[in-house]
Amino acid sequence: MPESIYSLEQVSDWQAKLTDLAKKPRTRFSKKQAVEAMIEQIELALQSHPYDEVAQSLKEWGLDIAPGSLKQYVNAYRREHNPEATKPARKRSSGSRGKRAANRRPQPASQKPAARSAAVAAKGSEDKAVAEPPGKKVKATAADSKPDSFIEMPEEL
Repeated sequence: MPESIYSLEQVSDWQAKLTDLAKKPRTRFSKKQAVEAMIEQIELALQSHPYDEVAQSLKEWGLDIAPGSLKQYVNAYRREHNPEATKPARKRSSGSRGKRAANRRPQPASQKPAARSAAVAAKGSEDKAVAEPPGKKVKATAADSKPDSFIEMPEEL
């Protein structure tokens, strides 16, 4: 199929028409676009009325919108156009954490996380040796070494 070729006059004509179209106001809106077009008035209404009431009023006037959708569109607009206003407030200042850390007593080495995890691991290996069923051979480790006075019994008994 051959490629279409357009003249300079056609392209210039299209450019002029697009420029004219861009100057004309929008005549058709989606729900989200309608909310964005009315955002200033919606924000004013939300200062004294809940989302349910504002959405119900808009529905009565012809914009079929649920309160949840209205809230979603308004919050999305706020995030896009004023990101600083929608950031959550910090619950604590960094100063309060510093004071708490300074008032804390130092932990003994046996209670520090690394020491506790090593103790738990050692205890766990003892539990494993006890929990093995009789007659099953377990691979010996340094923790499983037997005292010199231990007498081994034959497995047949």
